[in-house]
Amino acid sequence: MEKNSQNPPSFLEIKLERLKKKLAETQKELSETRDQLHRQENENTKLRLLLDNYVNPKDEYNKSRTWVSKIAFIVAKANKPLRSAEIIALLLRREPVLHEKESKEKFISPSLNSAIKSKRLVPYKLPGVRGNFYCLPEWVSEEGELLPEMRKKIY
Repeated sequence: MEKNSQNPPSFLEIKLERLKKKLAETQKELSETRDQLHRQENENTKLRLLLDNYVNPKDEYNKSRTWVSKIAFIVAKANKPLRSAEIIALLLRREPVLHEKESKEKFISPSLNSAIKSKRLVPYKLPGVRGNFYCLPEWVSEEGELLPEMRKKIY
């Protein structure tokens, strides 16, 4: 009997071909995943730098100053009148101790009052808005009116 040179592939040969194809697909997927991981790591590094600059800006802020000075600095840096909630939000980025306080408003309130008494800040009441806006003295006229360019920044 003569052997047929066109023997059909055996079960093992078929299985081997399938496994080779699956291996090639898996290696391609692994390569794509590795590339995606590198892109994400690069993006993560960039975002960490941005976050670090956001949380710890490189400016003249000094944690050893008094709370009155810190608040006055925050208002000056914002370059617009701020409400106490806005001041607290900006201080939270720079002062980890504020995160520990149960009532941040009660903690900041005495410093705001001291800043007003020492004329470092001037409260400005906008009709129809609850609470005060805190301004630097140079933003308020002799009559107690907010300068027009600062008033525009409130809205």
